[in-house]
Amino acid sequence: MSGLKQPPIKSFIKGFVKMTPRQIIIMLVGNIILALGVALFGKAGLGNHPFHTMLYAAANLIGGDLWHTYANCQVALNIVLFIIVFCFGRSHIGLGTVVNMFLLGYAVDGFGKLLDILNINPAAMGGDYLIKWLGLKNIWQLVLEILAMIFISLGISLYQAGNLGAAPYDALPLIAVDHKKPFAPFRMLADGSCFILTIILTLVCGFQNAPVEAKIGLGTVLTVFCTGPFIRFFDRTVSYKLAGITE
Repeated sequence: MSGLKQPPIKSFIKGFVKMTPRQIIIMLVGNIILALGVALFGKAGLGNHPFHTMLYAAANLIGGDLWHTYANCQVALNIVLFIIVFCFGRSHIGLGTVVNMFLLGYAVDGFGKLLDILNINPAAMGGDYLIKWLGLKNIWQLVLEILAMIFISLGISLYQAGNLGAAPYDALPLIAVDHKKPFAPFRMLADGSCFILTIILTLVCGFQNAPVEAKIGLGTVLTVFCTGPFIRFFDRTVSYKLAGITE
């Protein structure tokens, strides 16, 4: 067990009712914007965040409707991660944790199907490659990739500013910080583990048979190196002001 004393169960439960309408709205809006960003990354076809890319690869291996299976895989994995966080980092759990666990995957599912209905899928367009090794067929993929990066960063910034708990995956490196460990290496360890698992899952199902959502690419690199600075930018310019947080 953790060397740090975890909050008693009674205090932990009380924490769920000590929240304001503003916090709830900011947290919900943040999760919805985050879900749209993940769905846009998938349609851009240039790579997604390692965590979500891994889930898409697992969903493809399992079979069935890709978006819905992705949502189910996310819930299942989040439950496992939640147990770990509950045991070792209970202070990072709140209503936002639960909403992220059970809402995000299905919100991504919904946005993905909505984008299909609107025929917003530049990765599926025909024609010659502009940059073949990057998987870039048209400029709209880059536009969607940039929009996805903005939405993901803004969404994370907002839901964290609500201060109602972190997503199970995001809470893992925070537990390391609780134990006086540096954040960056443990965040990179988590993302790197997802990266390796994605490669393994992709090899198992056949790289050529993997959907664009499950392929590692520019978006994967962007999220690793740009998400932090972008989140910090939105913290200072948008989220903290909406949440009434002063630095």
